[in-house]
Amino acid sequence: MTLNSKTPKVSVCVVTYNQEKYIRACLQSIVDQQTDFDFEVIVGDDCSTDNTAYIVQEFAERYPDIVRPLHQRRNVGPTQNYLQVHNLARAPYIAHLDGDDYCLPGKLTALASFLDAHEDCRIVWHRMLIINERGQTAVGMPVTPISHFIPTNKLNAADLAKYYGITGCHSGSMYRASARKIFARKEETLDYFFSLSFVLDGGYASYIEEPYGVYRFFAHENTLTRCKGSVITGMGTLDMMQSLIPTNPELRKYFAAQCILELMVRTYLRYPLKWEYFKTLLACRSIPSPKDIALILKVFLANRNTTLRTAFDNAGSAEVQV
Repeated sequence: MTLNSKTPKVSVCVVTYNQEKYIRACLQSIVDQQTDFDFEVIVGDDCSTDNTAYIVQEFAERYPDIVRPLHQRRNVGPTQNYLQVHNLARAPYIAHLDGDDYCLPGKLTALASFLDAHEDCRIVWHRMLIINERGQTAVGMPVTPISHFIPTNKLNAADLAKYYGITGCHSGSMYRASARKIFARKEETLDYFFSLSFVLDGGYASYIEEPYGVYRFFAHENTLTRCKGSVITGMGTLDMMQSLIPTNPELRKYFAAQCILELMVRTYLRYPLKWEYFKTLLACRSIPSPKDIALILKVFLANRNTTLRTAFDNAGSAEVQV
């Protein structure tokens, strides 16, 4: 495959910052994917201060027909790094991977085949294996399969607005380039905002319940996904809802359901921003249906930390990379 002469079917976008312990496994897991189509890997290093940039460049030199490095000259932050990397993608299908996660065999083929077979699907996720610092693994993201809550695997904008707690992991996603609507944004923005934007004007999101990737869930490690702590994640979700509520009144009652779920989670975990979510709930000026309230309670109970710890203990250790 020659990047300059042939358009790939899939672009894999990787964002990384100070992940020298993980980025090698991440990139190797991508270039080792066996496919019957061409793919490219675009890696955005956000001016790391460790050896991450050197490892990225090593892969670019070893796989010049596949890996395209983007070395930021200054730290631009996760949102700008994400946008610049995804804006470089040339393929009709675009997958995303955080630099501290990695793929399992068959990932690209499974996701691309799903999009091939479902023309109205804008974005598809696969479930992930979660690995903790003790080497224990569990299938998760979400811990309880989406099919336990929703009888269909076609999720529209209202579903994503309401079911944030059970949508897929960002590192398990692949979307249609034609569905992108956000190419520039000043505010720091969560992947959830981008995912929801794909289906605001139609189409649907979907999922594959088989795990095709590994997500690191380290309680004492400063990985990229763990850096999105309760405040950063919470503020990003609030920003998304506050941006969309005025222009998408049909989503208000679904965002109200999500606000109630956030209030339950933040009360249970003693996280901040409860007052901010309460104010956003009032701004929705809508009351979720009893059915949706019952559903978010079910989601809350199924995805508590105790549920994840039980899943780790029951699964034990597995032969995956730590």
